[in-house]
Amino acid sequence: MTTLFWLQTGACGGESLAILSAEAPSFEGLVTSHGLELLWHPSLSHAPMKRFDSLLEAIESGAQTLDIICIEGSLITAPRGSGLFDSYQGRARIDIVRMLAAKAGHVVAMG
Repeated sequence: MTTLFWLQTGACGGESLAILSAEAPSFEGLVTSHGLELLWHPSLSHAPMKRFDSLLEAIESGAQTLDIICIEGSLITAPRGSGLFDSYQGRARIDIVRMLAAKAGHVVAMG
């Protein structure tokens, strides 16, 4: 099974709205027919954010494989290159993206 992790950055959600509105094929059909394991999607994952945290830790440590990372939105670098204007638990999302991209087999950037 191919693993997929979806991360929204830069306050963007337009691509999620577009793909979730698709009908031929539907996003659910695409995931099912291509044997994708959706590790995380901000709109579809119903697990608490603790699951998101544990997935990040597992991917970073190598305990969880990551085949595809979808990055939705702009990568914020402000203020002064720190990226902290778009952060998660004190960690710049751009740094999270860098880590995930380094672990992923494929990177898809949207938005």
